[in-house]
Amino acid sequence: MIERVSRYYDGPLSQTIDPVTNEPKISVYRSFPSGINIKYITYVWKASDELSLVANRFNIGTKFWWEITDINPEILDPFDIVPGTVIRIPYGN
Repeated sequence: MIERVSRYYDGPLSQTIDPVTNEPKISVYRSFPSGINIKYITYVWKASDELSLVANRFNIGTKFWWEITDINPEILDPFDIVPGTVIRIPYGN
């Protein structure tokens, strides 16, 4: 469920199939804005990772973990990222 205070509350919904359970999943669709030059590094997600901790590790700040999801629209559920997934971490913006 998307909380009413979420910045994605009114966003378009996307349905995908969960690769583990083979069940449909509903999430908010985010698109990566074209024509914007964002500096980023790549990072391989580990089983013990959390977005807030990864954001803090790369000096984004724990409260701004959503900046990582904003430049990784392929992450449909930010609380269920598959280990081994290569994600982009913004920096210098």
